[in-house]
Amino acid sequence: MQLIKITTTPTKYELEIEPARLEYVNDHIPSAEVSTTPSELRINAKNTSVRIDTYEARKSLGLTNTTDMFRRRAELCKEHIQQKIREYVEDGAQMARIEDGVTIPEIMRQKFNTAPTSVTVFIPKTGADLTWEPPKLNLEYIPSQLRYDWNEPQSYLRYIPGSVKLKIVEQGKVEVEYLGSPMYIPPSSDPNREEKETEG
Repeated sequence: MQLIKITTTPTKYELEIEPARLEYVNDHIPSAEVSTTPSELRINAKNTSVRIDTYEARKSLGLTNTTDMFRRRAELCKEHIQQKIREYVEDGAQMARIEDGVTIPEIMRQKFNTAPTSVTVFIPKTGADLTWEPPKLNLEYIPSQLRYDWNEPQSYLRYIPGSVKLKIVEQGKVEVEYLGSPMYIPPSSDPNREEKETEG
């Protein structure tokens, strides 16, 4: 005779499964930054230049700078000394001929009667020095420039792992039911004992 009844209710659950996947990600659309440099025309013009140097003409008039003045003075001193030496040599040579009837007063008279030589010159002796440079025109053309700076899109694959979700719908349970009558110890404490004995 079965005295115990056991009833088992299993646990009910639901599984939500999401598989792993790869996603293609494109951050932005390609774009470009455009910068332009305008064309340019550079013109470099130089006019005719004339240089007039009148120093040589002024020098022939005696208007010299300090360097040339001292150089000319030195040359004149050298020429004067050479001339005096030549005159002294000539006077000495004439005095050496006194025995030929040449007297010192006659030598002095010849020196004073000597007429200086004259030379006709035109001043200034030279004209101005003219130099010139022709005009110059330089043209430089720089063409315009157009530049593109591209911003390339950044594309990549993104991995999304899968997931499993467990949802308990109904908790499992075990029910134990006793089908027999209660057992009393001592048996004499059973209130239904007399009825059982009479039936027996």
